[in-house]
Amino acid sequence: MLDQAFNSAGFQYIPPGFYMNEQIAPTVEDVKKQYDTELVRDGDSLRKRAYMKLYWERASGDIRLADSQLYFQTHASNHLDGGKPRQFKVMNKTIIDVPVIQQILSKNMALVEQYEPLKTEETLTIGLHFIRYLVDERKASCSSPPWLHRDDEPLVFIHLIYLADTAIGGDNLIASGKDMQVSHVIRLENELETLVLNRNVYHAVTPLGSRKNIATRDILLFTVEPAHTQLA
Repeated sequence: MLDQAFNSAGFQYIPPGFYMNEQIAPTVEDVKKQYDTELVRDGDSLRKRAYMKLYWERASGDIRLADSQLYFQTHASNHLDGGKPRQFKVMNKTIIDVPVIQQILSKNMALVEQYEPLKTEETLTIGLHFIRYLVDERKASCSSPPWLHRDDEPLVFIHLIYLADTAIGGDNLIASGKDMQVSHVIRLENELETLVLNRNVYHAVTPLGSRKNIATRDILLFTVEPAHTQLA
């Protein structure tokens, strides 16, 4: 799946069936409950979030919790919040035991293990970013950074956990080339619909609005990078 065609295109849509089966599907509700109870507001924004940093060892395939849970982005990737280590609320580690999260880890790392640009890396950092956008009809909830950008990480999986029926926006934009013209608009609407990106494209998420009352959009950003980049 993450082959030469993906490398060239810079993005790939993954349908829910890649992760879901009859046994796994009900456990998405367990993840939603943790979004309700574990996430905290991200500053003054209309977002809530929590974070967990893991390490994956190629030789053994083991995944372990990182000692330091600090997160770093360069200023080039995030002109609003980059350039400094950030400490988010650390997600309750029990979420790792939820079957659908186990499935996401297993499926994603099976893809990453064969991903040619990372094959020389013996240790990879996995960042799990649990993010909820929430808004009423009078406001807009924006991502950070709010417009087209490239992430520091060579691979980013965007997993949709939940999208309210009343939500407006929250669409993924894809752009490439020096002119950064938007070439694709991709809307993730169903549980576990996924978009995976590399650094060959720019991307953004349109602001989230609401037709009525409170609308939410819950996503899991699953980032993958060589371990030394976060250590530095």
